[in-house]
Amino acid sequence: MKYKVEDALEKILDYRGKTPKKSNNGIPVISAKCIKNGRIDYSSCYFISSGEYGKFMTRGFPRKGDIILTTEAPLGNVAKLNREDIGVAQRVLTLRGKAGVLDNDYLLYFLKSGEGQNLLKSRESGTTVTGIKQSEFRKLEIDLPPISIQKRMVKILLLLDQKIDINTRINKNLAEFNFTGEKLREQ
Repeated sequence: MKYKVEDALEKILDYRGKTPKKSNNGIPVISAKCIKNGRIDYSSCYFISSGEYGKFMTRGFPRKGDIILTTEAPLGNVAKLNREDIGVAQRVLTLRGKAGVLDNDYLLYFLKSGEGQNLLKSRESGTTVTGIKQSEFRKLEIDLPPISIQKRMVKILLLLDQKIDINTRINKNLAEFNFTGEKLREQ
């Protein structure tokens, strides 16, 4: 069934136009540069104090499991939040699927897919730095299977991702050893 994205989402948090006062420590804030290859690099985050967090996050708080999408510089990087004690910067949307309509993990895989990326790019604007406005993102049309099928598809994709992670770790470990089985000396 076809849905406009805005009709399939319970929440869209957008902190465009807001910049918090940075701190040397405190609560991490996810910016577009923190989201790469489907993951969040928390070491790239900047920080805001607890007091600033309460003043800054007036549009709502991200939840564990929400999907984070970069809206520009670059457009279309996506990841899933694995914690709640975070802030979200400009150029990043926080998305939460509507219960019974859109599974967050399905949304993640869809936005990472070629079809999802093409949909985003079809609505981008700008010359020097291209991006998508929230109003244009809301209009995207997405074909959603029933929630039970979304969950089954996600289960398979998660298993494949786990297998890829395991193979990557195995390859990394094998690369540390030469063919005689001895660990290579670090130089």
